[in-house]
Amino acid sequence: MAGVLILSVGFWCFFNVGHWLSAPRHDPIPADVVVVLGGGGKERTRKALDLYNGGYVRQVLLTGLNWQAERFATYDLHWRSRLLLAWGVPREALLFDDQSKNSYEEADNVAKLMNDRRWKSVLVISDPPHLRRLKLIWEEVAARYGIEYRLITSEPPTWDPTHWWRDKVWAKFVGMELVKLAYYAAVY
Repeated sequence: MAGVLILSVGFWCFFNVGHWLSAPRHDPIPADVVVVLGGGGKERTRKALDLYNGGYVRQVLLTGLNWQAERFATYDLHWRSRLLLAWGVPREALLFDDQSKNSYEEADNVAKLMNDRRWKSVLVISDPPHLRRLKLIWEEVAARYGIEYRLITSEPPTWDPTHWWRDKVWAKFVGMELVKLAYYAAVY
């Protein structure tokens, strides 16, 4: 009987981990800056454009550029920058982080920039299964710097929190996210 119960709980956890990782997601509110975290596809950049055009922010910060620092003479040539510029976001609205190597450093470096500029609120965009770990990170960083953050999800058309294991890309993403979540919980 105990084995059946343990197996049932295990199946329930497996089938619901996509929903658990995808929380919490917030509705956007006006903020000082929107941060498009590194990685992912163009959905993150598209969401930043929607927030910029919707009047929620006047600055867009692109992170995760560190591995391309030597490749481009200017970040205007990065594909995310080119998309935003082509979609009508003015160059002076774009900011870049080429120092961060992981999600924790992204949060910490964004908070330092916000502190320097006296900004108090940030919208953070990432893919749905990244949100649980981001909450862990941003909660701690926001408390330390006295800033307000809201986690905004991109809208990838293939993400299905109920059937995440059916897509190889999302299955890998979820697996890595669980490993990283355990690591972050232990280290940070």
